[in-house]
Parts: sequence; C-alpha cells; structure tokens
Amino acid sequence: MREIKIILLYITCLLSGPVGLMAQDFQFTQFYAAPLNLSPAFAGAMEVTRVGINYRKQWPGLGYDFNASGVYFDTYIDETNVGFGFSASQFSESILNIKSTDIAGYLSYKLLLNNQSFLRFGGQLGLVNRSLTLQEMVFGDQIDLLNRTINPGSMDLLPGEDSKWYPDIAFGALLQAPDFWFGVSSSHLSRPNIGFLDDGIGNNLPIKWGVHGGYVKNLDRRMFKTGNIRKVFSVSFNYKRQGTFQQIEVIPQIQVENFIGGLGFRNVTRFNELPDQNSINAVLGFSLLSGITMAYSYDYMLNRFSSPAHVSHEVSIYFTDLRKKRFMQTILPCPPSNAKWRY
Repeated sequence: MREIKIILLYITCLLSGPVGLMAQDFQFTQFYAAPLNLSPAFAGAMEVTRVGINYRKQWPGLGYDFNASGVYFDTYIDETNVGFGFSASQFSESILNIKSTDIAGYLSYKLLLNNQSFLRFGGQLGLVNRSLTLQEMVFGDQIDLLNRTINPGSMDLLPGEDSKWYPDIAFGALLQAPDFWFGVSSSHLSRPNIGFLDDGIGNNLPIKWGVHGGYVKNLDRRMFKTGNIRKVFSVSFNYKRQGTFQQIEVIPQIQVENFIGGLGFRNVTRFNELPDQNSINAVLGFSLLSGITMAYSYDYMLNRFSSPAHVSHEVSIYFTDLRKKRFMQTILPCPPSNAKWRY
C-alpha cells in the first residue's frame, strides 16, 4: 500500500493541474443546500439571514476516502438591494493527504425586472490554501531491495513546496421568476497555479462553468385526502464543466408538511476515454417551522466496477431567520420571486 501511495503522490505532484486528481472541484449532492458554493449570485437570495453547514464523506469503504465540509452565512439588506455572505470550507483525501482550505466573501445585487421577476448578479473573492505531506515521498536511494525495507533518509532534495496560497475569483447571475430560478456561474477566473513543483508548468486550475436551475410548485390539495396539508414539489438541476470533466445532476423532491424526500441521478463524463460515472442519489430530511432544515443524502454508483464501498454520505443543516420575511421554508436555495407562502 505504501508503494502505491508513493507512486500516486509523485504523479499528483507532476500532474496537479488540469489532468491531475485535483482538477475537478469537490461536489455536494445537495448542491441546493450549499448555495454559495453553487454561485455567488445566491448570496442573500432568500432575502433573510441564513446560516448553513455541509459535510460529505465519499467512498469510505475503500480504506481511503474523500471528505468535504463547509459553513456559510448570508443575509440581505432591503434598503440597498444588496446581499452578502461569507464561507469557509475544507476538502481532504486520505491517500495522498492533500488538503484544500478556503475562505471567501460574497456580494450580490438584485435588479428588478418587473413585479414578479428579477436578476441577481454576484461576485466572490476568496483565499485558498492547498497542502500535502511531502514527507511521504520515497526516493530510489531509500529502497533496500535486498532486505525489502525503506530507509528513513535520502540524499535527494524535493523541489517545490508543500503548502501554497492563492486567490480565487468567481462570478454568477441568477434569474428568479414566479415559479422557477435559473442561473449561470464561472469559478477560478484567475486560473491559479495549484502545483507544488518550482517550474509550475501546466498546473493552472481550469475555469469551472456552471448552469443550474429549479422549478417549484404547490401541489393541488385534491391529490391528498388528508385536509389542509402543505405540499410542495420541486426539481433542481446542476450542470458544470471543468477541464476534462463535465457533470449533470437532476433531483426531483417533494415536501409534505415538514418532511422532504427525493431521488436523483448524476452523470460525470470525462473527455479522456475514461468511463463515465453514474450514480443515483436519495435524499431524506425535514424542515421545521422554526426555520431549521436538515437533510441526509446517500449516493450509490451504478458503474459495473461499483461495489458497496462506492457510496457517499452527506449531511446538510441550515437555519433561516424567518422573522424578517415569513416565506414558506422550502428545499430550494431561494423562493420564487413572488413567493407569499406563510406558515
């Protein structure tokens, strides 16, 4: 196992740009529950104060896994039509001990189109630290083939650095209409160098392009014979492309009173002759009148090489201050522009 880690670490150092393991941003299945990660235009989109937490653990049964966690805060100022927010997140993987930590600020502006529709434009400015454990590198003069051991010291010196900081910039736009929302975004516009070697050749992070949207509808009460029960149907999609990767995911969901359930599908395509990755994603959660929403999602890969180890677990929790505007709490990151639902 250690020999495999050595090889992978060396390859990652050489190819840590667009074709390396970190060329694609980490993802959340509940992308609608990580709105600032989806687009800066979602800052203040609920027009209330919102605080959220996201955590994802991917492929834990393989003996190595990928972990992502994040927190965010956003709010809205009515007098200026401005929304702003902050976020902090970390991604790590246990094979090569690579960690990526970022903090970011967000600013958005709402432009009124008519009485029922408006546009939001948002920007993000962040600072990212990317690090790995270079001490795990093993050179040829450390390997004792005769005794099948690895010596602790080496005559070689590793070029480059094991930690680096770089700025990150993103922009987004969001259209909100009476019963749907649609947005576009672009991230890593500065194309920062994320490599650890001194020459830095070919290690620029590709720009990530995103298109996302959602539709929400109150269901007819005649579909249920239980009286005055709140029922909401929604469907959300998220498409993004970055370097040699593109991804599309769609997840329909239904909310009956305080309970939320959904079943979605994700396809990841690579433009380098590697097979696609397909998965089904189940979501279950609840939304309380106090403004707290919690959800758990479970992903299972559908590829022929998949096993019970190829699963992912994800949890999201966020609180919305409903004292300012008594919007009905839904599973979308923003209500329709003419939402007047109340508890």
